[in-house]
Amino acid sequence: MLHGKHLINGSKTLVIVFQNAAKPLNDAIPDIYSGKVTQEEVAEMHERYTWMKFAERVPKADYFFVKDHFSSVYGWYFMDHGTFIHEAFNDALTTFIKQHGYKRVIAFGSSKGGTGALLYGVMNPLITDVLSLIPQIHVGRFINRLCPDEKALFYGDTPGFEKQVDEFLFADKLYAGYKNTKLYLYSGIFDIQFEALLRYQTFLTKKGIASELLLNRSDERHTRLVNQYTTFIYGALEDVIDQSENRMDQQAIKIAPSVRVLKEQ
Repeated sequence: MLHGKHLINGSKTLVIVFQNAAKPLNDAIPDIYSGKVTQEEVAEMHERYTWMKFAERVPKADYFFVKDHFSSVYGWYFMDHGTFIHEAFNDALTTFIKQHGYKRVIAFGSSKGGTGALLYGVMNPLITDVLSLIPQIHVGRFINRLCPDEKALFYGDTPGFEKQVDEFLFADKLYAGYKNTKLYLYSGIFDIQFEALLRYQTFLTKKGIASELLLNRSDERHTRLVNQYTTFIYGALEDVIDQSENRMDQQAIKIAPSVRVLKEQ
């Protein structure tokens, strides 16, 4: 269930890096669906870990780059061919964290990795901090945009599963184990699910769960909100590791208790 690459630096702080969907994997979806691309080839694509350069540059934490090889492609870390796997996955994360004796655990990722980081950040009480970049809040809508002809890979033939997937993050039972996790949500006003993220932040607030939006006002969209702003993201992640906000204070202005705006766009 839990597979990936574990970088051990002797720290009691762990950064769990949930992977985004790389372009070669997305481009291969039609051929994966038709069987032209084998699962062995898909497995090789999952070996290309993102954010490795940051981990090598900042060895003050341990890192676990966790794979998302479900549904023959990926499954946002919570579904596999029409079956929800989040409870088993969460149990595996808990076991991993306890076996290695980590005292602080940071969930981090972008795009579908941002969704995974957010999901387990609110589910797992051992996760202390979350930095979620451009997460997909309504996964079903994203699938319909990305690969409407191949969506059976994700949903199988389970009745009603697509609707459940699309509203998954709004299921009350996910929050039963929530325990004071510090949540940072990074996005931009032109991201494809920015308005959905604002609604989700309101949903969290109504549950008494605090979060802080790191807002990019540029006209960049989705992937470019990440790869054009790595200086800010690296600084924010290092701040979370250090339990500081010094780098974020230098690069963003807090305009409300729950909103910080990037200075440079």
